[in-house]
Amino acid sequence: NVEAPLEVYKVVLPWEERASSLGSEDFDERRIAVLPFANISPDPNDEYFADGMTEELISAISKIPELTVISRTSVMKYKGGGRSIQEIRPELKVGTMLEGSVRKAGMKVRISVQLIDANKEGHLWAENYNRELQDVFEVQSDIAHKVAESLKVRLLARDAERVAKVPTADMEAYTLYLKGRFFWNERTLEGLKKAIRYFEEAIKHDPAYALAYAGLADCYTILENWSFLQPQEAAPKVLEYSKKALEIDDTLAEAHTSMAVVWANLWEWGRAESEYKRAIELNPNYATAHQWYGHGVLETLKRYDEAISELKEAQKLDPFSLIIATNLGDALLAAGRVEGAIEQYRSVSEMDPHYAYAHARLGIALAASSAFEEAVAEVEKSWSLSPENVETKAILAYVYFAAGRREAAERILEEMKEIAKTRYVTPALFAEVYSALGKPDQAFEWLDRAAETRSSTLVMNLSEPQFDPLRRDPRFRRLIQRIHLE
Repeated sequence: NVEAPLEVYKVVLPWEERASSLGSEDFDERRIAVLPFANISPDPNDEYFADGMTEELISAISKIPELTVISRTSVMKYKGGGRSIQEIRPELKVGTMLEGSVRKAGMKVRISVQLIDANKEGHLWAENYNRELQDVFEVQSDIAHKVAESLKVRLLARDAERVAKVPTADMEAYTLYLKGRFFWNERTLEGLKKAIRYFEEAIKHDPAYALAYAGLADCYTILENWSFLQPQEAAPKVLEYSKKALEIDDTLAEAHTSMAVVWANLWEWGRAESEYKRAIELNPNYATAHQWYGHGVLETLKRYDEAISELKEAQKLDPFSLIIATNLGDALLAAGRVEGAIEQYRSVSEMDPHYAYAHARLGIALAASSAFEEAVAEVEKSWSLSPENVETKAILAYVYFAAGRREAAERILEEMKEIAKTRYVTPALFAEVYSALGKPDQAFEWLDRAAETRSSTLVMNLSEPQFDPLRRDPRFRRLIQRIHLE
């Protein structure tokens, strides 16, 4: 229903609700945030270890089905302290918080941790662990068990086994893995390259380290999605590392999620959906599985209500994730709920005015509602914030043409051709521009190239307004059939 109330899809910003939430409202005690652990090690370069401890505890506690655990992206916003419990509580809507510090010196660690009743600001328990580094997994398991006990959650045997599972016995491999995740979380090209090196080094130390293989699969998935690598380069690596991770440990939600990406890129939608469902079954708190399932499969299959539901679930787990919030707008736009999408994208821009992607997406939605000049302004802002992003350039050509500025759109196309001489640009983006310019023959030529390489951008962008001029062409239906969407 296009006229559905927009507030259903609006992101309620933290500062909009803080005043009312600081009062008597209590949040579910089984909704928990693991706040960033402070690094009090003598060596400031051990920051990766404190961040890793935060992430590993989130992962351990997430394996307890009765608990809802806020994702890393949202809790890392509070790194460095300075915010009170009563400020954080309504922003994350949590009734319980876990906080602590890590001191690492050589092969010894001191981990101090406390569990807090965020509603009453009372301590539920506190503990200091002075251990050898090799005992860190035992500490993580003990903390997860004590959290469950404090919140009166009964652990089933299979869940207790998963919480206690030791991913590697090699502490050097573990340290390298944590460094890999540290750089993976930077989400930059250089960060991803460093992450790959650390994951590969971890595997050299422990060839049976499933999480390190899953980390490699994640890296190559992002490198292809962001057009840093061609699909034919990235896809075999994602497949290889996902399969290896699952051969070692088929209970890893992360590995099932990576395998779902593989099947989606092969246009095996049923298998992709099965893998996402398995990942969510194994770890209902894994926001990325909900996000990619909603945005990458359900939206593609035009099951828009389900897509929106999954993305809203991801947002509950990771309320400050800009990309999840933006993908929710994408699902609304694909569903034809243009005004809802505009409202959603604006909310993301309020969360972070410097987030380029939301401005570009808002521009597409505004153009779809015939607000052409405002659309141009938004995409130009996105381009100024992220001038290396070729996808934004393609969107800029679309909104220029929609606003009647054909010459400007043609110039963008020529600039994209020059860029493609020195780096990979997915054919799907050229198809978008040619479609927008009213050149269907060239558009279909580039769509065929994108299909030949199994570009993930092709599938993700087929519902975009840029392709509307092509939809009644018989060649478009043949393309849809080719990628198993009909």
